[in-house]
Amino acid sequence: MSLSHAEQTHEHRFQSSAWRLSLAFWTQCIFFIVELVGGLLTNSLALLADAGHMFSDVGALGLSLLALRWTAKPPTSQKTYGYHRLEILVALLNGLALWAMAAYIFYEAYGRIYQPPQINTIPMLIIASLGLLINLFGVYILYPTREHNINLRSAFLHLLADSLGSLAAMVAGAAILWKGWYWFDPLAGGVIAAMIILGSWQLLREATEILMEATPKHINLDEVSGTLEAHPLVEKVHDLHIWTIASGIYALSVHVNISNSEDRDCLTWELEELLRHRFGLEHNTIQIEGPGFHNPRICPLTRLEGLINRNHR
Repeated sequence: MSLSHAEQTHEHRFQSSAWRLSLAFWTQCIFFIVELVGGLLTNSLALLADAGHMFSDVGALGLSLLALRWTAKPPTSQKTYGYHRLEILVALLNGLALWAMAAYIFYEAYGRIYQPPQINTIPMLIIASLGLLINLFGVYILYPTREHNINLRSAFLHLLADSLGSLAAMVAGAAILWKGWYWFDPLAGGVIAAMIILGSWQLLREATEILMEATPKHINLDEVSGTLEAHPLVEKVHDLHIWTIASGIYALSVHVNISNSEDRDCLTWELEELLRHRFGLEHNTIQIEGPGFHNPRICPLTRLEGLINRNHR
């Protein structure tokens, strides 16, 4: 059976993202070892901080790659939306890991700022320069995928922040080599930590809002309500909820009061198409409530009680 154009586009995007993420993951793995050993040998906090950040990159890219492959799995009877939410959890873990790393760097920088240790600047500069090239390569590889979902964007931000960290380590090495400012090394480490926090703030906020099922930022709840109520058969809408399942996948549920109980199926289809074209909402659940919906003569309680009792047996 041939795939539709949308399915082919999704499959191509998945394969491209997986390949790029794998390449970035293995290059970061290799150079993390190089930078860690170099930081220990040169006694540079800026280099060790950048190696620590690169280690978080390795973990972040590994989790992102795992999440990318799991989200491609089909839905099951227990997970009816599939594994799409896994990308949100991974993005949240990546952001929290970055903050933990930043806190440790701040702690080390505070202790070293008053008693800067001796640092081998030439190896430090060489390793930091190579680290910058590796990170920029990763940024270049992941740049086309950064808008595919929040998981890939978190991986891209990791590498972008690490590139800035490598640049800060290079600046610290140059200041020590030319000016003898050994205090510049812990200062650079603190700058790297600050950049990590600033770079991951929006990521953590977005992941948290999705998990809290907040209304997507680009959708105005009042505008959606007004659009539905503008339909000539709709009197009022209530219990309107819009939330994000995963990046680019949004869901809506709403109760709609109508004045005429005829053509409910047609009305439901019209409202769904309106939501899809106007707001890009695909997963919609619309509960139509016609005239006399709360009237016991229309909805006899005895029949409801009979159904409840039968299901409890």
